Amino acid sequence: MSSPHLPSGGTRGDKIANWLPLGVFAVYTALPTKNYYWDGVSFALNIEQAGRIGSPSFWRNLIHPNHLLYNVIGYFAWTLLHSVGLRVRALTVLQAVNMVLAALTVLILQRTLLRLTQSAYLSVAASALFAFSAVYWRFATDADAYIPSVLLLVAAFHVLNLAEKPRPLVLGLLHAGAMLIHQLAIFFFPAAAIGIYLKAGRRGLLQYSVLATATTAGVYYASYRLQQQSALGNAGGLEAVGLNTSGPQTFLHWLTFHSADSAFTFSILKSLTTTLANYPRLFFGGTAHLLRFFGPFMLITILLLAAVVSALTIRIIRYPVQFRVNLKPTLPLTVAVIWLVTYAVFLFFWLPWNTFYKLFCLPAIIVIFAGFLARYEGPRRYRLVLFVATMVLANLAFYIFPYSRPDYNQGVRFALRMQPLWSGRTIVYYSDFIVDDWYIRYFNPQTTWKPLNPANGAESFAQEAGREIETGHDIWLDTTAAEALMQNSPAMTTHFYAEQEDTVPHRHTIRFYRWRMESP
Repeated sequence: MSSPHLPSGGTRGDKIANWLPLGVFAVYTALPTKNYYWDGVSFALNIEQAGRIGSPSFWRNLIHPNHLLYNVIGYFAWTLLHSVGLRVRALTVLQAVNMVLAALTVLILQRTLLRLTQSAYLSVAASALFAFSAVYWRFATDADAYIPSVLLLVAAFHVLNLAEKPRPLVLGLLHAGAMLIHQLAIFFFPAAAIGIYLKAGRRGLLQYSVLATATTAGVYYASYRLQQQSALGNAGGLEAVGLNTSGPQTFLHWLTFHSADSAFTFSILKSLTTTLANYPRLFFGGTAHLLRFFGPFMLITILLLAAVVSALTIRIIRYPVQFRVNLKPTLPLTVAVIWLVTYAVFLFFWLPWNTFYKLFCLPAIIVIFAGFLARYEGPRRYRLVLFVATMVLANLAFYIFPYSRPDYNQGVRFALRMQPLWSGRTIVYYSDFIVDDWYIRYFNPQTTWKPLNPANGAESFAQEAGREIETGHDIWLDTTAAEALMQNSPAMTTHFYAEQEDTVPHRHTIRFYRWRMESP
Protein backbone atom coordinates (compact mmCIF):
# COMPACT_ATOMS: atom_id res chain seq x y z
CA MET A 1 0.00 0.00 0.00
CA SER A 2 1.14 3.54 -0.67
CA SER A 3 2.18 5.68 2.23
CA PRO A 4 -0.34 8.41 3.00
CA HIS A 5 2.57 10.79 3.53
CA LEU A 6 4.44 9.98 0.34
CA PRO A 7 2.37 9.71 -2.83
CA SER A 8 3.33 6.94 -5.19
CA GLY A 9 3.62 9.23 -8.19
CA GLY A 10 0.75 7.74 -10.17
CA THR A 11 0.86 6.92 -13.85
CA ARG A 12 3.31 9.70 -14.70
CA GLY A 13 5.81 8.42 -12.14
CA ASP A 14 5.40 4.86 -13.42
CA LYS A 15 6.09 5.98 -16.99
CA ILE A 16 9.24 7.81 -15.91
CA ALA A 17 10.34 4.72 -13.99
CA ASN A 18 9.86 2.56 -17.08
CA TRP A 19 11.96 4.87 -19.23
CA LEU A 20 14.68 5.54 -16.64
CA PRO A 21 17.07 2.69 -17.59
CA LEU A 22 16.88 3.57 -21.29
CA GLY A 23 17.49 7.22 -20.50
CA VAL A 24 20.45 6.32 -18.32
CA PHE A 25 21.88 4.10 -21.06
CA ALA A 26 21.46 6.87 -23.64
CA VAL A 27 23.39 9.31 -21.44
CA TYR A 28 26.17 6.76 -20.88
CA THR A 29 26.55 6.10 -24.60
CA ALA A 30 26.58 9.83 -25.43
CA LEU A 31 29.72 10.48 -23.37
CA PRO A 32 31.89 7.39 -23.03
CA THR A 33 35.04 8.11 -21.06
CA LYS A 34 38.37 8.56 -22.82
CA ASN A 35 40.16 8.71 -19.48
CA TYR A 36 40.40 4.93 -19.47
CA TYR A 37 41.21 3.33 -16.15
CA TRP A 38 44.57 1.60 -16.59
CA ASP A 39 43.19 -1.77 -15.51
CA GLY A 40 40.66 -1.61 -18.35
CA VAL A 41 43.40 -1.02 -20.92
CA SER A 42 45.34 -3.93 -19.42
CA PHE A 43 42.22 -6.13 -19.65
CA ALA A 44 41.77 -5.22 -23.31
CA LEU A 45 45.43 -5.93 -24.09
CA ASN A 46 45.22 -9.34 -22.42
CA ILE A 47 42.02 -10.23 -24.26
CA GLU A 48 43.43 -9.33 -27.66
CA GLN A 49 46.71 -11.15 -26.98
CA ALA A 50 45.15 -14.31 -25.51
CA GLY A 51 45.01 -16.14 -28.83
CA ARG A 52 42.77 -19.13 -29.32
CA ILE A 53 41.50 -21.46 -26.61
CA GLY A 54 44.23 -23.97 -25.90
CA SER A 55 47.10 -21.72 -26.93
CA PRO A 56 49.97 -21.58 -24.39
CA SER A 57 49.19 -18.02 -23.25
CA PHE A 58 45.38 -18.23 -23.27
CA TRP A 59 44.55 -18.82 -19.62
CA ARG A 60 47.64 -16.96 -18.41
CA ASN A 61 46.40 -13.82 -20.17
CA LEU A 62 42.77 -14.07 -19.13
CA ILE A 63 42.80 -15.33 -15.52
CA HIS A 64 43.61 -12.98 -12.66
CA PRO A 65 42.68 -13.77 -9.04
CA ASN A 66 41.42 -10.26 -8.25
CA HIS A 67 38.83 -10.34 -11.04
CA LEU A 68 38.78 -14.00 -11.96
CA LEU A 69 36.24 -14.34 -14.77
CA TYR A 70 35.98 -10.76 -16.02
CA ASN A 71 38.53 -11.12 -18.82
CA VAL A 72 37.15 -14.55 -19.74
CA ILE A 73 33.66 -13.09 -20.19
CA GLY A 74 35.11 -10.11 -22.06
CA TYR A 75 37.06 -12.43 -24.36
CA PHE A 76 33.99 -14.40 -25.39
CA ALA A 77 31.95 -11.21 -25.91
CA TRP A 78 34.74 -9.81 -28.10
CA THR A 79 35.20 -13.00 -30.15
CA LEU A 80 31.43 -13.35 -30.58
CA LEU A 81 31.25 -9.92 -32.19
CA HIS A 82 34.22 -10.74 -34.40
CA SER A 83 32.54 -13.97 -35.48
CA VAL A 84 29.61 -11.99 -36.90
CA GLY A 85 31.89 -9.56 -38.72
CA LEU A 86 32.07 -6.70 -36.21
CA ARG A 87 35.79 -5.86 -36.02
CA VAL A 88 35.71 -3.81 -32.84
CA ARG A 89 38.50 -3.48 -30.31
CA ALA A 90 38.22 -5.28 -26.98
CA LEU A 91 38.26 -2.00 -25.04
CA THR A 92 35.18 -0.80 -26.92
CA VAL A 93 33.40 -4.09 -26.24
CA LEU A 94 34.17 -3.91 -22.51
CA GLN A 95 32.90 -0.33 -22.38
CA ALA A 96 29.68 -1.18 -24.22
CA VAL A 97 29.00 -4.19 -22.00
CA ASN A 98 29.52 -2.07 -18.89
CA MET A 99 27.07 0.55 -20.15
CA VAL A 100 24.39 -2.09 -20.65
CA LEU A 101 25.05 -3.73 -17.27
CA ALA A 102 25.17 -0.38 -15.47
CA ALA A 103 21.76 0.57 -16.87
CA LEU A 104 20.44 -2.87 -15.89
CA THR A 105 21.71 -2.29 -12.35
CA VAL A 106 19.76 0.97 -12.23
CA LEU A 107 16.64 -0.88 -13.38
CA ILE A 108 16.92 -3.50 -10.62
CA LEU A 109 17.71 -0.89 -7.98
CA GLN A 110 14.74 1.25 -9.02
CA ARG A 111 12.40 -1.74 -8.82
CA THR A 112 13.83 -2.60 -5.41
CA LEU A 113 13.36 0.95 -4.11
CA LEU A 114 9.84 1.10 -5.53
CA ARG A 115 8.87 -1.96 -3.51
CA LEU A 116 10.60 -0.64 -0.38
CA THR A 117 9.28 2.94 -0.47
CA GLN A 118 6.00 2.46 -2.39
CA SER A 119 6.86 5.68 -4.23
CA ALA A 120 7.65 5.91 -7.94
CA TYR A 121 8.90 9.46 -7.40
CA LEU A 122 11.34 8.53 -4.65
CA SER A 123 12.53 5.35 -6.36
CA VAL A 124 13.26 7.17 -9.62
CA ALA A 125 15.01 10.10 -7.93
CA ALA A 126 17.15 7.87 -5.71
CA SER A 127 18.03 5.61 -8.65
CA ALA A 128 19.05 8.66 -10.70
CA LEU A 129 21.20 9.72 -7.75
CA PHE A 130 22.90 6.34 -7.99
CA ALA A 131 23.18 6.26 -11.80
CA PHE A 132 24.70 9.71 -12.16
CA SER A 133 26.84 9.79 -9.04
CA ALA A 134 30.32 10.77 -10.16
CA VAL A 135 32.25 7.55 -9.70
CA TYR A 136 29.47 5.19 -10.83
CA TRP A 137 28.80 7.28 -13.95
CA ARG A 138 32.50 7.41 -14.78
CA PHE A 139 33.08 3.64 -14.42
CA ALA A 140 29.78 2.78 -16.13
CA THR A 141 31.32 4.20 -19.32
CA ASP A 142 34.72 2.53 -18.87
CA ALA A 143 36.16 -0.99 -19.01
CA ASP A 144 36.35 -2.44 -15.50
CA ALA A 145 35.18 -5.33 -13.34
CA TYR A 146 33.32 -3.23 -10.77
CA ILE A 147 30.06 -2.66 -12.64
CA PRO A 148 29.13 -6.33 -13.35
CA SER A 149 30.06 -7.32 -9.80
CA VAL A 150 27.93 -4.53 -8.31
CA LEU A 151 25.07 -5.57 -10.61
CA LEU A 152 25.07 -9.07 -9.12
CA LEU A 153 25.17 -7.68 -5.57
CA VAL A 154 22.17 -5.45 -6.28
CA ALA A 155 20.35 -8.43 -7.77
CA ALA A 156 21.23 -10.50 -4.69
CA PHE A 157 19.90 -7.74 -2.41
CA HIS A 158 16.67 -7.66 -4.42
CA VAL A 159 16.18 -11.43 -4.21
CA LEU A 160 17.09 -11.55 -0.52
CA ASN A 161 14.63 -8.88 0.54
CA LEU A 162 11.80 -8.89 -1.96
CA ALA A 163 11.32 -12.48 -3.13
CA GLU A 164 8.08 -13.91 -1.74
CA LYS A 165 9.88 -17.06 -0.61
CA PRO A 166 13.42 -17.40 0.75
CA ARG A 167 15.79 -18.06 -2.14
CA PRO A 168 19.06 -19.10 -0.49
CA LEU A 169 20.29 -21.00 -3.55
CA VAL A 170 19.59 -18.12 -5.92
CA LEU A 171 21.23 -15.75 -3.43
CA GLY A 172 24.26 -18.03 -3.21
CA LEU A 173 24.69 -18.19 -6.98
CA LEU A 174 24.34 -14.43 -7.40
CA HIS A 175 26.85 -13.71 -4.65
CA ALA A 176 29.26 -16.34 -5.99
CA GLY A 177 29.01 -14.72 -9.43
CA ALA A 178 29.82 -11.31 -7.96
CA MET A 179 32.88 -12.71 -6.17
CA LEU A 180 34.06 -14.47 -9.33
CA ILE A 181 33.91 -11.14 -11.16
CA HIS A 182 35.71 -9.23 -8.40
CA GLN A 183 37.08 -10.40 -5.07
CA LEU A 184 35.83 -7.37 -3.14
CA ALA A 185 32.28 -8.71 -3.44
CA ILE A 186 33.18 -11.12 -0.63
CA PHE A 187 32.36 -8.46 1.97
CA PHE A 188 28.67 -8.69 1.08
CA PHE A 189 28.68 -11.99 2.97
CA PRO A 190 27.79 -10.68 6.49
CA ALA A 191 24.78 -8.78 5.13
CA ALA A 192 23.59 -11.73 3.04
CA ALA A 193 24.16 -14.23 5.84
CA ILE A 194 22.25 -12.25 8.45
CA GLY A 195 19.51 -11.39 5.97
CA ILE A 196 18.92 -14.98 4.89
CA TYR A 197 19.06 -16.16 8.51
CA LEU A 198 16.37 -13.66 9.53
CA LYS A 199 14.23 -14.71 6.57
CA ALA A 200 14.86 -18.45 6.29
CA GLY A 201 16.52 -19.54 9.52
CA ARG A 202 19.57 -21.75 9.96
CA ARG A 203 18.70 -24.07 7.08
CA GLY A 204 18.55 -21.20 4.61
CA LEU A 205 21.80 -19.78 5.98
CA LEU A 206 23.51 -23.14 5.58
CA GLN A 207 22.26 -23.60 2.00
CA TYR A 208 23.37 -20.12 0.98
CA SER A 209 26.76 -20.36 2.69
CA VAL A 210 27.64 -23.80 1.33
CA LEU A 211 26.62 -22.97 -2.24
CA ALA A 212 28.33 -19.57 -2.35
CA THR A 213 31.52 -20.89 -0.75
CA ALA A 214 31.75 -24.13 -2.69
CA THR A 215 31.03 -22.49 -6.04
CA THR A 216 33.51 -19.69 -5.52
CA ALA A 217 36.28 -21.87 -4.10
CA GLY A 218 35.81 -24.55 -6.75
CA VAL A 219 35.96 -22.14 -9.69
CA TYR A 220 38.94 -20.32 -8.17
CA TYR A 221 40.91 -23.54 -7.71
CA ALA A 222 40.09 -24.81 -11.21
CA SER A 223 41.13 -21.44 -12.67
CA TYR A 224 44.33 -21.50 -10.62
CA ARG A 225 45.26 -24.87 -12.05
CA LEU A 226 44.51 -23.74 -15.60
CA GLN A 227 46.62 -20.62 -15.27
CA GLN A 228 49.57 -22.36 -13.67
CA GLN A 229 49.59 -25.08 -16.30
CA SER A 230 49.22 -22.48 -19.07
CA ALA A 231 52.32 -20.69 -17.77
CA LEU A 232 54.53 -23.46 -19.18
CA GLY A 233 52.37 -24.19 -22.19
CA ASN A 234 51.45 -27.79 -21.37
CA ALA A 235 49.23 -29.50 -18.78
CA GLY A 236 51.19 -30.83 -15.83
CA GLY A 237 54.26 -28.86 -16.81
CA LEU A 238 54.80 -27.35 -13.39
CA GLU A 239 54.83 -30.70 -11.67
CA ALA A 240 57.33 -31.92 -14.27
CA VAL A 241 59.86 -29.35 -13.11
CA GLY A 242 59.21 -30.05 -9.44
CA LEU A 243 56.74 -27.24 -8.62
CA ASN A 244 53.64 -28.21 -6.66
CA THR A 245 50.64 -26.35 -8.08
CA SER A 246 48.18 -28.04 -5.74
CA GLY A 247 49.77 -27.06 -2.45
CA PRO A 248 47.42 -25.04 -0.21
CA GLN A 249 50.09 -22.44 0.58
CA THR A 250 50.80 -21.78 -3.09
CA PHE A 251 47.10 -21.57 -3.89
CA LEU A 252 46.47 -19.22 -0.95
CA HIS A 253 49.34 -16.97 -2.02
CA TRP A 254 47.90 -16.78 -5.53
CA LEU A 255 44.38 -16.24 -4.21
CA THR A 256 45.42 -13.26 -2.07
CA PHE A 257 47.66 -11.67 -4.70
CA HIS A 258 47.74 -7.88 -4.76
CA SER A 259 50.00 -5.26 -6.28
CA ALA A 260 52.98 -3.99 -4.29
CA ASP A 261 51.35 -0.60 -3.67
CA SER A 262 48.19 -2.16 -2.17
CA ALA A 263 48.27 -2.66 1.58
CA PHE A 264 46.52 -1.99 4.86
CA THR A 265 47.11 1.31 6.57
CA PHE A 266 46.70 1.80 10.31
CA SER A 267 47.12 5.55 10.48
CA ILE A 268 43.74 6.27 12.05
CA LEU A 269 43.78 10.04 11.58
CA LYS A 270 44.86 9.82 7.93
CA SER A 271 42.30 7.12 7.18
CA LEU A 272 39.57 9.13 8.89
CA THR A 273 40.22 12.33 6.96
CA THR A 274 40.58 10.44 3.68
CA THR A 275 37.41 8.43 4.26
CA LEU A 276 35.34 11.47 5.19
CA ALA A 277 36.48 13.19 2.00
CA ASN A 278 36.00 10.18 -0.26
CA TYR A 279 32.36 9.33 0.38
CA PRO A 280 31.13 12.75 -0.87
CA ARG A 281 33.42 12.25 -3.89
CA LEU A 282 31.38 9.20 -4.77
CA PHE A 283 28.64 11.63 -5.72
CA PHE A 284 30.45 14.82 -6.78
CA GLY A 285 33.61 14.54 -8.87
CA GLY A 286 35.98 16.79 -10.76
CA THR A 287 38.48 19.53 -9.99
CA ALA A 288 39.03 23.12 -11.10
CA HIS A 289 41.86 22.22 -13.52
CA LEU A 290 39.28 20.53 -15.77
CA LEU A 291 38.07 24.04 -16.68
CA ARG A 292 40.73 24.02 -19.40
CA PHE A 293 38.08 22.21 -21.45
CA PHE A 294 35.78 25.20 -21.03
CA GLY A 295 33.66 25.87 -24.10
CA PRO A 296 30.04 26.35 -25.21
CA PHE A 297 28.90 22.97 -23.83
CA MET A 298 30.38 23.60 -20.39
CA LEU A 299 29.11 27.20 -20.39
CA ILE A 300 25.51 26.10 -21.01
CA THR A 301 25.82 23.32 -18.41
CA ILE A 302 27.22 25.69 -15.79
CA LEU A 303 24.44 28.22 -16.44
CA LEU A 304 21.84 25.46 -15.99
CA LEU A 305 23.66 24.37 -12.84
CA ALA A 306 23.49 27.90 -11.41
CA ALA A 307 19.75 28.05 -12.10
CA VAL A 308 19.09 24.66 -10.46
CA VAL A 309 21.21 25.51 -7.40
CA SER A 310 19.32 28.79 -7.01
CA ALA A 311 15.96 27.02 -7.19
CA LEU A 312 17.10 24.38 -4.69
CA THR A 313 18.40 27.00 -2.26
CA ILE A 314 15.13 28.94 -2.39
CA ARG A 315 13.06 25.82 -1.75
CA ILE A 316 15.22 24.73 1.17
CA ILE A 317 14.90 28.17 2.78
CA ARG A 318 11.16 28.52 2.14
CA TYR A 319 10.12 24.97 3.02
CA PRO A 320 11.90 23.43 6.01
CA VAL A 321 12.14 19.64 5.81
CA GLN A 322 10.28 17.52 8.37
CA PHE A 323 10.71 13.78 8.97
CA ARG A 324 8.86 11.26 11.04
CA VAL A 325 10.98 9.52 13.65
CA ASN A 326 10.59 5.81 13.02
CA LEU A 327 13.33 3.63 14.44
CA LYS A 328 11.58 0.36 13.72
CA PRO A 329 14.05 -1.68 11.64
CA THR A 330 13.00 -3.58 8.55
CA LEU A 331 14.80 -6.47 6.90
CA PRO A 332 15.97 -4.45 3.86
CA LEU A 333 17.29 -1.57 5.96
CA THR A 334 18.98 -3.99 8.37
CA VAL A 335 20.73 -5.76 5.47
CA ALA A 336 21.68 -2.43 3.86
CA VAL A 337 23.20 -1.09 7.09
CA ILE A 338 25.25 -4.28 7.61
CA TRP A 339 26.30 -4.13 3.94
CA LEU A 340 27.50 -0.54 4.32
CA VAL A 341 29.19 -0.98 7.70
CA THR A 342 31.13 -4.07 6.59
CA TYR A 343 32.61 -2.31 3.57
CA ALA A 344 33.14 0.94 5.44
CA VAL A 345 35.21 -0.81 8.13
CA PHE A 346 37.30 -2.80 5.65
CA LEU A 347 37.91 0.14 3.31
CA PHE A 348 38.83 2.32 6.29
CA PHE A 349 42.02 0.27 6.57
CA TRP A 350 42.46 -1.08 3.02
CA LEU A 351 43.36 1.66 0.50
CA PRO A 352 40.97 4.25 1.98
CA TRP A 353 41.96 6.74 -0.73
CA ASN A 354 40.52 4.52 -3.50
CA THR A 355 37.11 6.09 -3.97
CA PHE A 356 36.11 3.59 -6.68
CA TYR A 357 36.29 0.64 -4.24
CA LYS A 358 33.38 2.26 -2.43
CA LEU A 359 31.21 1.45 -5.45
CA PHE A 360 30.65 -1.91 -3.74
CA CYS A 361 28.67 -0.26 -0.95
CA LEU A 362 27.13 2.60 -2.95
CA PRO A 363 23.82 0.71 -3.48
CA ALA A 364 23.55 0.25 0.29
CA ILE A 365 24.00 4.00 0.79
CA ILE A 366 21.21 4.67 -1.71
CA VAL A 367 18.84 2.18 -0.03
CA ILE A 368 19.46 3.71 3.41
CA PHE A 369 19.06 7.23 2.00
CA ALA A 370 15.76 6.32 0.31
CA GLY A 371 14.54 4.64 3.49
CA PHE A 372 15.29 7.81 5.43
CA LEU A 373 13.52 10.02 2.88
CA ALA A 374 10.48 7.75 3.01
CA ARG A 375 9.83 9.15 6.51
CA TYR A 376 9.14 12.59 5.08
CA GLU A 377 5.69 13.92 5.77
CA GLY A 378 4.23 16.87 4.00
CA PRO A 379 3.66 18.10 0.45
CA ARG A 380 6.22 17.31 -2.20
CA ARG A 381 8.51 20.24 -2.98
CA TYR A 382 10.79 18.46 -5.45
CA ARG A 383 13.90 19.33 -3.47
CA LEU A 384 15.28 15.84 -4.07
CA VAL A 385 14.90 16.19 -7.83
CA LEU A 386 16.64 19.57 -7.71
CA PHE A 387 19.47 18.08 -5.65
CA VAL A 388 19.88 15.23 -8.13
CA ALA A 389 19.83 17.72 -11.02
CA THR A 390 22.52 19.73 -9.24
CA MET A 391 24.72 16.65 -8.94
CA VAL A 392 24.11 15.58 -12.54
CA LEU A 393 24.97 18.99 -14.01
CA ALA A 394 28.00 19.48 -11.75
CA ASN A 395 29.39 16.07 -12.66
CA LEU A 396 28.63 16.61 -16.33
CA ALA A 397 30.49 19.93 -16.47
CA PHE A 398 33.43 19.26 -14.18
CA TYR A 399 33.97 15.51 -14.51
CA ILE A 400 32.22 13.47 -17.18
CA PHE A 401 32.51 15.85 -20.14
CA PRO A 402 36.24 16.60 -19.63
CA TYR A 403 36.90 12.85 -19.23
CA SER A 404 35.20 12.23 -22.58
CA ARG A 405 37.85 14.34 -24.37
CA PRO A 406 40.62 12.22 -25.98
CA ASP A 407 43.31 14.70 -24.98
CA TYR A 408 42.52 14.51 -21.26
CA ASN A 409 44.43 11.28 -20.66
CA GLN A 410 48.16 11.81 -21.14
CA GLY A 411 48.86 8.24 -22.27
CA VAL A 412 46.00 8.25 -24.81
CA ARG A 413 47.02 11.71 -26.06
CA PHE A 414 50.61 10.59 -26.65
CA ALA A 415 49.49 7.32 -28.25
CA LEU A 416 47.31 9.16 -30.77
CA ARG A 417 50.17 11.51 -31.56
CA MET A 418 52.44 8.58 -32.39
CA GLN A 419 49.96 6.85 -34.75
CA PRO A 420 51.08 8.71 -37.92
CA LEU A 421 54.75 8.19 -36.97
CA TRP A 422 54.58 4.45 -36.41
CA SER A 423 53.80 1.69 -38.89
CA GLY A 424 53.73 -2.08 -39.02
CA ARG A 425 57.52 -1.96 -39.34
CA THR A 426 57.94 -0.20 -36.00
CA ILE A 427 59.54 -2.04 -33.07
CA VAL A 428 59.41 -0.45 -29.62
CA TYR A 429 61.80 -1.59 -26.90
CA TYR A 430 61.09 -1.22 -23.21
CA SER A 431 62.90 -2.15 -20.00
CA ASP A 432 59.83 -2.01 -17.75
CA PHE A 433 56.34 -2.24 -19.28
CA ILE A 434 54.90 0.67 -17.29
CA VAL A 435 51.30 1.92 -17.31
CA ASP A 436 52.00 4.59 -19.94
CA ASP A 437 53.17 1.81 -22.26
CA TRP A 438 49.85 0.01 -21.83
CA TYR A 439 47.99 2.93 -23.39
CA ILE A 440 50.57 3.64 -26.07
CA ARG A 441 50.81 0.03 -27.18
CA TYR A 442 47.06 -0.57 -27.14
CA PHE A 443 46.27 2.41 -29.35
CA ASN A 444 49.09 1.51 -31.73
CA PRO A 445 48.31 -2.16 -32.47
CA GLN A 446 50.34 -2.03 -35.68
CA THR A 447 53.58 -1.89 -33.68
CA THR A 448 55.70 -4.68 -32.17
CA TRP A 449 56.96 -4.34 -28.60
CA LYS A 450 60.01 -6.16 -27.28
CA PRO A 451 61.58 -6.24 -23.82
CA LEU A 452 65.15 -5.02 -23.45
CA ASN A 453 67.19 -8.01 -22.35
CA PRO A 454 68.96 -6.95 -19.12
CA ALA A 455 71.51 -9.75 -19.58
CA ASN A 456 72.79 -8.14 -22.76
CA GLY A 457 74.91 -5.01 -22.68
CA ALA A 458 74.36 -1.78 -24.55
CA GLU A 459 76.65 -2.83 -27.39
CA SER A 460 74.75 -6.07 -27.84
CA PHE A 461 71.50 -4.11 -28.10
CA ALA A 462 73.09 -1.73 -30.62
CA GLN A 463 73.97 -4.70 -32.81
CA GLU A 464 70.46 -6.18 -32.49
CA ALA A 465 68.86 -2.82 -33.32
CA GLY A 466 71.18 -2.44 -36.29
CA ARG A 467 70.10 -5.78 -37.72
CA GLU A 468 66.44 -4.78 -37.32
CA ILE A 469 67.03 -1.48 -39.12
CA GLU A 470 68.82 -3.26 -41.97
CA THR A 471 65.71 -5.40 -42.49
CA GLY A 472 63.57 -2.27 -42.85
CA HIS A 473 62.29 -1.77 -39.29
CA ASP A 474 62.06 1.46 -37.32
CA ILE A 475 63.44 1.17 -33.79
CA TRP A 476 62.03 3.22 -30.91
CA LEU A 477 62.80 3.21 -27.19
CA ASP A 478 60.41 4.05 -24.40
CA THR A 479 61.56 6.03 -21.35
CA THR A 480 62.53 2.95 -19.35
CA ALA A 481 64.61 1.42 -22.17
CA ALA A 482 66.39 4.70 -22.87
CA GLU A 483 67.22 5.18 -19.19
CA ALA A 484 68.49 1.60 -18.90
CA LEU A 485 70.80 2.02 -21.90
CA MET A 486 72.07 5.39 -20.71
CA GLN A 487 72.80 3.94 -17.30
CA ASN A 488 74.68 1.06 -18.89
CA SER A 489 76.56 3.22 -21.40
CA PRO A 490 76.05 7.03 -21.50
CA ALA A 491 77.52 7.10 -25.01
CA MET A 492 74.37 5.36 -26.27
CA THR A 493 72.56 8.71 -26.22
CA THR A 494 74.28 9.60 -29.48
CA HIS A 495 72.04 7.01 -31.15
CA PHE A 496 68.88 8.77 -29.96
CA TYR A 497 67.02 11.21 -32.19
CA ALA A 498 63.53 12.32 -33.22
CA GLU A 499 62.57 12.62 -29.55
CA GLN A 500 58.84 12.72 -28.82
CA GLU A 501 57.54 13.77 -25.41
CA ASP A 502 54.44 14.79 -23.54
CA THR A 503 54.80 16.72 -20.30
CA VAL A 504 52.12 17.40 -17.71
CA PRO A 505 53.04 20.00 -15.05
CA HIS A 506 53.49 18.56 -11.55
CA ARG A 507 53.13 15.00 -12.88
CA HIS A 508 55.55 13.23 -15.21
CA THR A 509 56.91 13.19 -18.73
CA ILE A 510 56.38 10.53 -21.38
CA ARG A 511 59.43 10.45 -23.64
CA PHE A 512 60.25 8.16 -26.58
CA TYR A 513 63.33 8.15 -28.79
CA ARG A 514 64.01 6.83 -32.26
CA TRP A 515 67.22 4.83 -32.67
CA ARG A 516 69.73 5.31 -35.46
CA MET A 517 72.47 2.90 -36.37
CA GLU A 518 75.44 5.24 -36.13
CA SER A 519 75.94 8.38 -34.14
CA PRO A 520 76.60 11.53 -36.25
